[in-house]
Amino acid sequence: MMKILSTIADNYALHNFHKKYSKKDQFNYNEEEVNKLNSDFSKFYKKPILPKIHYEKDTTENNYEIGKMKFLSEVENEDTNKEALFHYRKYLGTGNNINIIFIHGWKSETLHRLDKLFLDSFIGRRYNIYNYVQPFHMERTPDTSSYSGEYYISADVNRTLKSVQQSVSDIRALINYIKTEKEEKIIIIGLSLGGIVSNLLAETEENIDGLVSLFYGNDLSFTVFESEVGKYIKKDFLKNKFEYNLLKKNWSIINPSLRKPVIDIDKILLISGKDDKVVLNKNTSLVWQNWQNSERYIYKCGHSGTALCKNRLRRDVLKFIDKRV
Repeated sequence: MMKILSTIADNYALHNFHKKYSKKDQFNYNEEEVNKLNSDFSKFYKKPILPKIHYEKDTTENNYEIGKMKFLSEVENEDTNKEALFHYRKYLGTGNNINIIFIHGWKSETLHRLDKLFLDSFIGRRYNIYNYVQPFHMERTPDTSSYSGEYYISADVNRTLKSVQQSVSDIRALINYIKTEKEEKIIIIGLSLGGIVSNLLAETEENIDGLVSLFYGNDLSFTVFESEVGKYIKKDFLKNKFEYNLLKKNWSIINPSLRKPVIDIDKILLISGKDDKVVLNKNTSLVWQNWQNSERYIYKCGHSGTALCKNRLRRDVLKFIDKRV
C-alpha cells in the first residue's frame, strides 16, 4: 500500500515539478573556465573568511528574534547572488548552544517543507535556526528567470558548478562565524538538492557536529540524463551534442560520491526512499557505498517521504541529534 501511495505522490510531484521548465535553451559551456574550476578541489572549496553579517530583524515571537541575515558571498555568481541570505530564528534566552542550518531543495519557492517537519520541535528545544536560501531561489531569483531555481541546475555547465560552489561557500562562512564568535554546536539538515550540498559540506568542512541528508541527490549529471526530473535539461544538452560522459567529467567536482567525509562518519545520517522516483537509489546509494558505515535508513516510500513518513522521519532525526548534542 505504501509503495502505491509513494508512486502516486511522486508522480504528482513530478507533474507539478515539470509545469515550470526553461522554455529557452540554457546551454552554455566555457571549457577553459570549467577546466580551471575542476583543477583544484581545495581551491574550489576554499575556506571562506569570517563574514561581516548584516541582520534585518522582522519581529520577536515566543522569546525568538526572527528576521533575515545577509553577508557578501565569496563566490561570484551573477548580480542577484552577490549576498548570501539566511532566514533566522535566534533564541533570546540563555542556556542554548545548538544551531540548526536547513538547506532546501531544487525549485523550492518557500522554506516551509523542512519547517513543517522540524520547526516546532527545534523551537521547543530552544535551538537557533537558520534557513539558507540557495542561489537563484526565492529572493535570489533574477528578474530574467521565470521561476525559483531555474538558473541553479541547468544546461549552463559553468553556472551550475558556480551555484553549487556558492552554496557550500555561503554555508561554510556562517559555520565559520558561529564557531569563531560563539563556539556553539552546528547541525546541518539538507533535503534533496540540499542533501547534495550537505554531503559536500561533509567532505569540506570539519566544524560540523551533526549532518542529516534527507532524500538526497548525488551525481547531477546522472539526474539530468537518467532520471525523469532532468528531462528538459537533457534535451538542451542533446540538442547541443553535449553527451552524458562529458557532463559527468565536467561536473565531477560537485559529485559527493567521489570523495570521503572530513568529519567523523558517526556524525552523519543518510535517509533515502526505496521507491524514490525523483532521485534514484542507483545514484544515491553510491554515497553510502563510498563513505561506508555511516548511519543510513532506507524508508519504504518515495521522494514524498517528508509527507508520507513524516512522523518516523522526525523521530529518527531528533534521536540522531540528541546523541550528538
